[in-house]
This record gives sequence, C-alpha cells and structure tokens, in this order.
Amino acid sequence: MSDSILFYRTPASQWEEALPIGNGALGAMVFGGAEEERLQLNEETMWTGWPYDNDSPETLGHLGEMRKLIFGGRYEEAQKLCEKYLRCRGGGSHGSDAAYGSYTTAGDLYISHPSVSAGDSYRRYLDMRNGEAVTEYENGRSVAIASYRYGVIAVRLEGAAADASLRYERSGTDIAVDGGDIVFGGYLPTKYSGLIRVTGEGSAKIVYIAVRTAYKRDDADTSGECLKLVEAAEKDGWDKIYGAHRAYMNGMIDRVRLDIGGEDRDNVPTDERIKSPDGDNGLIEKYFMFGRYLLISSSRGMLPANLQGIWSKDYKGPWSCDYHININIQMNYWPAEICGLSELEEPFFRYVEGLTVPGAVTAKTAYGCGGWVAHTVTNPWGFTALGDHPSWGSFMCAGAWCCRHYYDHYLFTRDVGFLRRYYPVMRGAAEFFTDFLVEDPNTGYLVTCPSNSPENSYIDPATGARVGVTSGPTMDNAIIRELFTNTASAASVLGVDEDFAEKLTALAKRLPPYKIGKYGQIMEWQSDFDEAEPGHRHMSHMYGLHPSDQITKNTPELFEGAKKAIERRLANGGGHTGWSRAWIINFYARLGMGDKAAENVTALLKNSTLPDMFDNHPPFQIDGNFGGCAGIAEALLQSHEGYINILPALPEQWKDGSFKGLRARGGYEVSAEWRGGRVTSYEVKPCVGDPVPMEIRIMGEKV
Repeated sequence: MSDSILFYRTPASQWEEALPIGNGALGAMVFGGAEEERLQLNEETMWTGWPYDNDSPETLGHLGEMRKLIFGGRYEEAQKLCEKYLRCRGGGSHGSDAAYGSYTTAGDLYISHPSVSAGDSYRRYLDMRNGEAVTEYENGRSVAIASYRYGVIAVRLEGAAADASLRYERSGTDIAVDGGDIVFGGYLPTKYSGLIRVTGEGSAKIVYIAVRTAYKRDDADTSGECLKLVEAAEKDGWDKIYGAHRAYMNGMIDRVRLDIGGEDRDNVPTDERIKSPDGDNGLIEKYFMFGRYLLISSSRGMLPANLQGIWSKDYKGPWSCDYHININIQMNYWPAEICGLSELEEPFFRYVEGLTVPGAVTAKTAYGCGGWVAHTVTNPWGFTALGDHPSWGSFMCAGAWCCRHYYDHYLFTRDVGFLRRYYPVMRGAAEFFTDFLVEDPNTGYLVTCPSNSPENSYIDPATGARVGVTSGPTMDNAIIRELFTNTASAASVLGVDEDFAEKLTALAKRLPPYKIGKYGQIMEWQSDFDEAEPGHRHMSHMYGLHPSDQITKNTPELFEGAKKAIERRLANGGGHTGWSRAWIINFYARLGMGDKAAENVTALLKNSTLPDMFDNHPPFQIDGNFGGCAGIAEALLQSHEGYINILPALPEQWKDGSFKGLRARGGYEVSAEWRGGRVTSYEVKPCVGDPVPMEIRIMGEKV
C-alpha cells in the first residue's frame, strides 16, 4: 500500500463505490464483484443530439428596451422582458430537447465467474500510479486497465476468475455473438460500435474491449476500427500492453510527488477514512494524486473532460453531463499547468477553438456584434446560444473565461507557437466585447448589458422581487479586463495587431472598478443589492482573486474585501456543493491563509466526497476533484504575481513535508522540502528553453 492506492474490503454495491479507469477517451467503472464482475463503460463521444440552429433573432430586436429598463432601475420589468427574449430559440438547451442531447453510457459488461470464492482475503483497489483496478479473491484475481497506447480496455482474469462467461447490456443496442466475440452497435443518432473479445494466455484469460463512434466522421467504419484495435492488442498480448500502460502512467503521475507527513493508515479502507478525514494527511495525499489521475484518465482524446469526466452511468446524465463554461469546465483544468500536465489541456483548447464558428453566428444573430460569444452551457455540437432562462443562461463571458487558459498556458510554457495558433480565439472573444459593451448613462463606465452574475440573483429594491438580470456585474468586468489585457499582451508577443491592442488597453480602463459594499465585502453587482441567497454556491465576484490575479496583497482594500465576501458566503451556508468548496480552498490559498485552506480540504473530504473519492455536488460532478487538487497545489506554490512564491499558504497541519515537480509561470519546475513549517531546501530549475527571469520568495519573503 502507498499514497497511490485506494482500497476496499467489499465489492461496490453501487456505482459511486466503483473504481474508475480510463485512457483519456474510453473508460470504465470497475465494481469488483465476486461471482459476477461489472464494468460500466463509457466513450467520450457517445452523445445524443445533433447540431441545430438555436439562436433567437428576437434577442437583438429587444436589446435596446432591455438596456433602458435596467439602466432605469426597473429591474423586475427587465427580468420579465428578458425571460421572453434573452434566451435561445425554442427554449432548447441544457438537455431540455432531443437536439441538445446528453452524454450517455456505452453499456455494461458483466463477467460471471461462479468458481470464484471471495473469502476473508478479498480486497479490491485502484493503483493510481500504475493505472489499474485490481480485485483479489481467495482463489483468483482480476486486473483491469485502459490503455492509452492501444486504445482498448484490457482485463486479465487469473485463477478461478478465468473460468468466466460474458454478457453485454445496453438498452436500444444491437448485440450479437460472432465466433465468440460480442459485437454491438447502433445510432444515437451518431453511429457507434463496440467489440469485446476473450482470449486465453496460459492459465489466464484476457478480455479486450473497444468502443468507437462516428462523431464528426460520418463515413467512419466504426466496427472495423474496433476490430483493428482489438486485433492489435491481442497480437501484442497482455505483458506488452500492461508494460506500456504502466510505464505511461508512472511517467505521468510521477511528474509531481507530494509528502505532507501522512501516517501509514493503509490498513484502513479508503471509504472508512473518508468518513473521518480530520487530520488525515495521508488521505489528502491520495486525494491530490486522485485528481491528477482523473485528469490523465479523462482528457487525452477528442473532447475535454465533461461534468463527470468520462464516467457516467446514465442514458441522460445530470445536466446532460455537458460542458458548463461558467466555471465547471475551467475548474476541470486548474490542475493541468501547475501539476505538469499541460498536454492534457489540448482537448479543451481545441474544443473552445471549435466554438468560435457557431459562436460567431450567435454573436451576430443575438447581439449584432462581431467576434464570437458562448454562454453558460454548451455541448459537442457547438451550442453557443443563450440558455433557457436569463437568470442562469445569459452569462456571455463564459467563452471569454475559457480564453484565460490560452494565455496562462503560454505563461507556464513560453510556447510562442501555441500562442500564435490560438491567438485568433482570444482576439475574436475580445472583438465581441468591443462591439457589445455599452456606456452606462448613470456612471459613464462601459458595461455588459443585459447580463447576470452566474446563476445568482438579488432583491429588486423597488419591488422586492428576485431578479437575476443586471448590467456590468463584477465578474463580467474582471473577465473582460483580463481578456483585453491578455489579448493585448499576446499581440505584443506575436508582433501583430498593434492598433487593436491599443484599443483594448484603452477600453479596459473604462470598465467599472471593484467596489466595497456595506458589509466590507467586494460587491457582486454595480449596486450594493441585498442577495436573494447570501450563501449562494457561486462566488463570481471573487474571480479577481482566483483564478485571476487582479486582487492581491498589492491591493490591500480589495484583499480584505475578498476575505469579507468569502466569510459572508460561508457564514450563510456557502460551500455546500463540492466544486464550490474546492474553489474556496483556492481562495484561501491565494489569501495566504493556509489553515483555512486545510480546513476546507477537510470539509471537502467530509461533506462532498463519495466512497470511491469522486466529488459529490451532489450528484457526482468531477470538477470538485480537479478544483480540490489544484487548491492543494496552490497552497504550496504560486506564481501569478510575477514571482515564484514557495509555500505561500502552508497549513500548520502540513508542517513537515516536501513536494517535487510543481510548475511555475515563466517556465520553471519547483521542488521543496520543509520541517516545522520552515523550508530546509528547494530547487527551481527551467523546464523550457526560454524561461523568464523570476524572483524567488519563500512564504512571501525574498530570498
């Protein structure tokens, strides 16, 4: 046992207890059954739905009236008008109609081995370092892996487990047995195919599983592709597949190591440890590795990790298991750069780039603007329209938020070629806002209008009604300020668009500044409205603190205002969803409040973590795993202020420890060791060819 092992004494009795494996595109939840094993399968492109025209031209025709009502303080009237016209055509988003679609299960494989005896020696475990789900019986053993190199899931059945028969189930799927192979397929309406083959190797049997779809490849021979994958795997055999898989996973996981003094409690099953996580540094080490393991296992294919990574048991997942781009998909990728997994962001980068084409249509149709725009929710079919309801679906800065990841990737990697490729995405998002921003007649500032602060609402002071629509919410201003600044900086690096960059710099100065409200908090809206839900899960006005770098110790009034805003949210029940609690960890890390960060890591484990260590929104939603992993790293290393800060928010609970391989902006790899809360050694070394000279600080102090 080690920090890489999650282990259990009993088989999974429900999906949330099963263990995930994945190769970035193809995944399975392994239940570890005795008489019968179950593998619930997923493939990243198995989506229902199809592309369709969803932009409403009625939005543009009523923009002027919406703005007049909002600027005139007639918020309830504005809300009612927006509910009519600030939405997609036909009300079809967020899974509310067939065309929008949903991520869907690839079915279940059942492996019956009646000769198996579980016995007192039964255990099952996930070895994250090797990427394998292992079940050990009294008289047999099974090992399941999802191979990135071979594109298949492979299961080795040993001992009594090799005396097995297989069956596959999925409603609406054509299933046949062909010479011992299980072949299946159908239409979602996208064509999909699968192949399951059992072969013998000595005293063991090997099960190979391949699933392919025709996503964006209408003429693809999906059944032929599955056959080719399985035959290649069968030809090379288990030892070669397993060896390549283990080397790949070791190489990815071992880029970063963390030791915060976790005690040896590996005789206690992981699900039992989750029930009482207080002071369990070993469990935190596992959680940190689990977040990286999940990213490696769910983001190496065509599409980015969705709301459940690649693991979903449903035919229609919660929230369609889609891409919420008002924080959730972004949080999925917070650990990528700092944890040395930059290449795992590539599916996300390509995906957002793909949104620019339908996003340009949305920008023109709904708003009469150039550039491109995307709102709160989207799917693999290019949905960029407004949502079904303005209080959650009109967040037009969602695509712009995605753009910060392009520039941050450049800051970490110094890859000018990458920046050149994706600069048009950033430029297009900025171009939209140069057209859309309008002068607030009450203040003279440039604002978004109509807009909303993601999924939150306030009380109309005139009528007492609960209202979501507004002008110039704090998050919009922060995102657009950052977008304009980053795009202008990218243009300078590339030596292009000098006039456009100057325009963006000038416009950024005309955005509303941050404001402090009656509770000493950073205000969420331009007016100090009373909140309908003071403990709301979204903390959008904290964007400038994290993930952005607009609120730091160099802005002391805002720094204190951020603390007050977070305290107020928590005092009113905030952090009650997994991803929200994960964001709070990152906030406290940025505030240098290590003990508070650790306190919220424990709360995340105690209140929002399922037995298999998946994040619990509820239901399961993977962004909390990624956000929690990123928050732990953020407490140990920061580089957003232009210098490398080692142990910026070290909790007392982690007073002895070390980390190896975390990455810093400027192009550096950082390792450190500490005892009694004091650094005893550290190493900062370039990991790119052209690093930026960076000052080094330890716990904020220059060295």
